[in-house]
Amino acid sequence: MKTPDNVCPSRLNPADYSETVDYNRKEYPFYIRRGILSTYPNYAAVSHWHEDLEFILILSGRMSYNVNGNTVELPPGGGIMVNSRQFHHGYSPDYSECEFICFLLHPLLLCINEFFEDTYVQPVISNTELPYQLLSNEIPWQKQTLDLLRSLYQQCDRCGYLLDDAALKAARQSSAPAGVTGPDDVILQIQPLLLALWLPLYQNLPKQTGQPAKSNRQLSTVKQMVTFIRTHYKETLSLAQIADAGNVCKSSCSALFQKYLSRTPVTYLTEYRLSRALELLLHTDMSITEIGYEVGFHSAGYFAETFRKYYQCSPTEYDRVGGYPLVGQPTSHTTYPDFLFIPTNHLECHIF
Repeated sequence: MKTPDNVCPSRLNPADYSETVDYNRKEYPFYIRRGILSTYPNYAAVSHWHEDLEFILILSGRMSYNVNGNTVELPPGGGIMVNSRQFHHGYSPDYSECEFICFLLHPLLLCINEFFEDTYVQPVISNTELPYQLLSNEIPWQKQTLDLLRSLYQQCDRCGYLLDDAALKAARQSSAPAGVTGPDDVILQIQPLLLALWLPLYQNLPKQTGQPAKSNRQLSTVKQMVTFIRTHYKETLSLAQIADAGNVCKSSCSALFQKYLSRTPVTYLTEYRLSRALELLLHTDMSITEIGYEVGFHSAGYFAETFRKYYQCSPTEYDRVGGYPLVGQPTSHTTYPDFLFIPTNHLECHIF
């Protein structure tokens, strides 16, 4: 298995706490990275949403994928398209490895003019019957989409789009392989493939019923509670406070989190705190104790204990080796596989 590609961490939109993606090239809103599930706590990404359409292509292993509370299974070679602003995350229920490629495409990238946006883009991203689309090799137009995704990754890899700016500059100054060009050349080669990717989606749109789904109201409630957690994660939070943010009782709060996020509210809070802690460990000179308090752990000992539970190493060990986390199964299991040592500058940091 190859090492996951180098990535930059995503950020949060302060308006609604959706994810703001750090694209491969800041001037071009298209993101593409290869990743493995074992780089996530408990082999599960944190649920999130963003303006971008997301495509997942499974290279090896299997992945369970939750979109707006509906769970589907992605087999090897298969994939999924998640529409704009849908609540989603991928995970492995049995903690088995899965290698995948993640593609994020912002709709504005295809809005050449108002006519193109109204005619071809809005009908896709505004279709209430299309929160996601499974992609199977058994259906011709879906196989075409999967083949395009593979070609897109190969083209980006061949032309240097997967490299960060510093790596690209170094490659161009050295004896880099032919085809490693500047970002402008790469983008000109990528754009036609993105248009080709859009065509089968547009041609196979489901008909809209015009009836708002009942789950949309529940989803809005979940987003309110998640936004509350992301806004107040540094504070001491109770289940009652999280439930109040969604105007529901504690039992409904727990049930909604389980349905849409496959975890309890407290687990989501803990994992979100840890995700912020990882960024601080990687990108600041703060001490371990300072980071623990900064992300909402009110005891350095409890921060270290929780960190080890999820990552099988202490924050100090993680920091001492320059961000090489020890990734394995969660400590609730009695047996563990060999630890995987993966450089953090190669981690898939988008919360897919």
